[in-house]
Amino acid sequence: MPVIPSPAHSFQDCQSLHDFFVACQASVLESEPVFWVSVTLRLPSVDPLAVLDALQLPQQPSFYWEQPEEDTAIAALDSVALLQVDGEQRFKQAQWFMERTLQHTITAGDTNLPFGGPHFFCSFTFFNETSTVLPPYFPAATVFLPRWQVTRHGNQSLLVANVRLEAHLRPEHLTQEIWQQWQRIKRLTPYVATPWNRSALQLECPLIQETDWFIQAVQSTLGAIAAGDLQKLVLAHALDVPTTTAIPVSHALNALRTRYQNCYVFAVSNGEGQTFLGASPERLLKVTHRQLITDVLAGSAPRGATLLEDASLGNQLLSSAKDVHEHQVVLEFIRTCLRQLHLDPQQASFPHLLQLSNIQHLRTLITATLPPSLHILEILAALHPTPAVAGMPRTLAQDLLRRYETFERHLYAAPLGWVNTQGNGEFAVGIRSALINSTMTRLYAGAGIVAGSDPKRELAEIQLKLHTLLDALL
Repeated sequence: MPVIPSPAHSFQDCQSLHDFFVACQASVLESEPVFWVSVTLRLPSVDPLAVLDALQLPQQPSFYWEQPEEDTAIAALDSVALLQVDGEQRFKQAQWFMERTLQHTITAGDTNLPFGGPHFFCSFTFFNETSTVLPPYFPAATVFLPRWQVTRHGNQSLLVANVRLEAHLRPEHLTQEIWQQWQRIKRLTPYVATPWNRSALQLECPLIQETDWFIQAVQSTLGAIAAGDLQKLVLAHALDVPTTTAIPVSHALNALRTRYQNCYVFAVSNGEGQTFLGASPERLLKVTHRQLITDVLAGSAPRGATLLEDASLGNQLLSSAKDVHEHQVVLEFIRTCLRQLHLDPQQASFPHLLQLSNIQHLRTLITATLPPSLHILEILAALHPTPAVAGMPRTLAQDLLRRYETFERHLYAAPLGWVNTQGNGEFAVGIRSALINSTMTRLYAGAGIVAGSDPKRELAEIQLKLHTLLDALL
């Protein structure tokens, strides 16, 4: 059954909502024993972070996404359809899962509004296979259709309620649940940061410090580059920070969205006690009405303490042979990937500075027009991982990361995002991130190693990123 935009329903009372579910059961259940119904309802302007804070239950998966600069935020809670898989076919399986679910979905309400209708929320780990030694925490691919999706886009807010409708379910129960949740969300006030005792940080924990394995890995990488076997490798470092109590997720997200207005603020909770969150400056791709945009983000420098120093550091980055080469490696990789998909990539900007509060990067924008037959996840599968987070050549780089790094990446440096029924979607790269696991928080940061890299300078860059993230979270 295709996605059927039902006639507009105002759903001003319980009865109209109840009648709609009764009609759905009567018209569909004889041929489809299980199907989904997605109802989009208008809300007064609400803060999705307040919704996440009020409604999230520990045993349910959730997804949070905010772009403060774009005045867009989404909270997705619980699931009515869920896929979790490992393996090289994970992106293709995720695509099939979305398509099959939508074939059995009826939509109603204000689906024509931005973020109306069903959306799938996706998280993919860095590697195709999760570790067999350490707890995986997150499968290689997780895609879910949420029970509740609350979005704010500018002054407009929506609730999308998704229901798995079966013969034994009574429409009156579904009606009451949705109606009550709708009214409850309407009454929520914007999120107010709750005080969190910073003394919960156990200051006796190891501080960020030089580690022999990292220096040795950089030196080995430079040897492989000099031998012509490798162009680039992005080595990451993890820092474990124990706390006496778990860092509240909503508190951390509020701090991140306040500090990083021009980043993607995100959180993925697996429903088993682990939450991966962060503030990423890197967009992997965005598709809007068949128009693709992807970022090339590689090469970095610190911000200056004064305007003069800041401008000097920015100019040095723009003219740095090492950083420009690192940037070019990623740029050519993305162009090649898109051409292999029979697209015509266009460079929409020259390399320019993306300036964040504590660091600045070289960025170039690439655009392309997509044919109707090309799914966003096919592009995602081709691009991930880019040399910006792995290295080049890609297969060798991934093998070296498995060999050198002393921790599991999980969702670090991997794609996180959403896809809707029209094939639109957006994915960020999970960098500048942390994994909250009860009273242990693991921070992640990486640095690109190319010809001319200095091991101690690369370690200093990682230290800067980790220190800034730790300060923001606490």
